[in-house]
Amino acid sequence: MVELRLREILRGFVKQRGFEERLAIYRAYGIWEEIVGPEVARHVRPGHVQRGVLHVVADSGVWAQEFSFARETVLQALRKSGAPVKEIRVRQGTLPPPEATVDLTPSPPLPPPPPGEALELIHDPALRERFSELLHSARKGEDPTAPAHRR
Repeated sequence: MVELRLREILRGFVKQRGFEERLAIYRAYGIWEEIVGPEVARHVRPGHVQRGVLHVVADSGVWAQEFSFARETVLQALRKSGAPVKEIRVRQGTLPPPEATVDLTPSPPLPPPPPGEALELIHDPALRERFSELLHSARKGEDPTAPAHRR
């Protein structure tokens, strides 16, 4: 239930901010190798999108020509994935290194702040006091979840 509501909120935010097209393009970058195959993906990479035109870079004239034969098939696959691409233009050039391509893997979560700093983030005085007590008990080696009369 909460997950469904969160999904609706995120969709609304993405739509309101105009990020739908960008997300669709990133999705297409993520499945590029699946669409074109691993051999072509090593030699032809997607670049930027401008006014619905996806600009791709091939590392040689031969690969640019080879890709041009598959352009319509790739375009249809991109559209099917939801990417708002009207046209594909290919040019010969230097490919960006693989690590420079879009990485859509989630980054690891940041570690929580140290307890002292976390205490400063709590604005509610009663909650801050209780957290401080728990922190103090934990530092003394006591079970902070035990009732006060058992400590």
